[in-house]
Amino acid sequence: MKTLIKNLFGGGRERRAALEEKIAAADAQGNLAEAIEARRALLAEHPASADTWVTLAGCLRRDGKQKEAVAAYEQALAAGAQPAPLLLQLGAIQTELEDFPAAEQTFARLVALDPRHADALCMLGVVTKEQRRFEEATHHFEQALALNPAFSEAYFNLGLTQFELGKLADASRSFMRCAELRRGKPWTEVNRTLFLEREPFPRFEAMDLGVNEIKLRHDCEQLAYLLEGGQLPPGYSRVLADYRALLGEIRGKVDENTLMPFDASQHPLVARTYKRPVHVAQVPPPAAGIINPELDFEEIQDRYLAADPNVLAIDSLLTPEALAAVRRFCRESTIWNNIKGGYLGAYFFDGFCSELLLRLAWELRQHMPRVIRDHPLNMMWGYKCDCTLPGLAVHADAAAVNVNFWITEDEANLDPDGGGLQVYEHTAPGDWDFRMFNKDAGKIQDWLESIGSVPTRYPYRANRALIFDSDLFHATDSPRFREGYLNRRINITLLYGNRLV
Repeated sequence: MKTLIKNLFGGGRERRAALEEKIAAADAQGNLAEAIEARRALLAEHPASADTWVTLAGCLRRDGKQKEAVAAYEQALAAGAQPAPLLLQLGAIQTELEDFPAAEQTFARLVALDPRHADALCMLGVVTKEQRRFEEATHHFEQALALNPAFSEAYFNLGLTQFELGKLADASRSFMRCAELRRGKPWTEVNRTLFLEREPFPRFEAMDLGVNEIKLRHDCEQLAYLLEGGQLPPGYSRVLADYRALLGEIRGKVDENTLMPFDASQHPLVARTYKRPVHVAQVPPPAAGIINPELDFEEIQDRYLAADPNVLAIDSLLTPEALAAVRRFCRESTIWNNIKGGYLGAYFFDGFCSELLLRLAWELRQHMPRVIRDHPLNMMWGYKCDCTLPGLAVHADAAAVNVNFWITEDEANLDPDGGGLQVYEHTAPGDWDFRMFNKDAGKIQDWLESIGSVPTRYPYRANRALIFDSDLFHATDSPRFREGYLNRRINITLLYGNRLV
């Protein structure tokens, strides 16, 4: 009998060792399918192994199996795993799945365990914000910031919440504080010259200091424009000279899709000003309003809702005063820090957040309540294109309603029949995740061609807005614009609401 028991237990140990060896090999090879299968086999024999449930949940999450990952985390907690780190991961996945009530319970449980957990408080704010309990969300974000005053994500989400409460000036300050934590406070007449003589703060990661011709050519043009207009002191001609020298050094060595480092000791003025808020234009919203009051928004909304698919062009969206103000903010502000393949981006969380822009987003929603409804403003950005490079490839956006409008003068556009947007009548399949429908242009194009989808072209016009279902695939329509800083094609995008699937 003792021999039989020994053989049984010995066989169990050998089986476990073999499965653990299989898990280690799959992890080393990066084979997720094998890693998941081996862990499931081990748990079939040892279901109380909390560590195995935890690592299985991580594998499932990396494999895109979010609902299965939730179940695995719950099993790990039931098996006695340490709750604090797991609750944060579990709540994050429930948030991704937009199961906000479940995520709220998870984060509340974590806060009960650790009332000073700033990340949990911030996430509790996010999920209450998503349930439109904005006052409550504000309280959670303020608690998180009291514990961690440098919590940029909490400032960003606080700004979104303040916007929904109609506190636009407060929202602008919160968004700007988020940007300041990333780039530093906007420079002023008092400190602009001083900052040229010392190391900038905060320090950037090396990857954020990469350059290419697209970015340096834009920055040279913008610095020259600001010097000519008196927004920068004459001493900044030294800065412009340093940028031009660096541009000359890298010309022809890197394409629009690649970045390269530069020697900060050889170009100290570039190193101290690159991607910094050297000048952020203070442009107040026009007192008379931003959206053109002569537009018939009842008729516009009727046409949009009757369209199949939902897409509509609106001309003369902004008043002349508002259009001039938005142009000034976009052309003067040194916030164009996101380098793309042929264009530059400025984002909500990185300086594209003035009260002027927030007022625009607020008024637009007020004018189109049947289209934008009560969808929250989730994201806003601006893009500046190079004069001949292609702009954005085909993609869809993770939102309910997309508002895309153009502000550069018509005289800059060399192709009156193009330069705007191509919009397909087909939407992203509901089972495609964000990376697939927003990032994988090749797969999207193959799919569209396989179903014979042909885009409708909406030509570029200054002050024209295109409003459409964000799920519709769309792409920049081969812009050809004149050379010169003021001729750069600028478009602004507002995303309202969450993707409807």
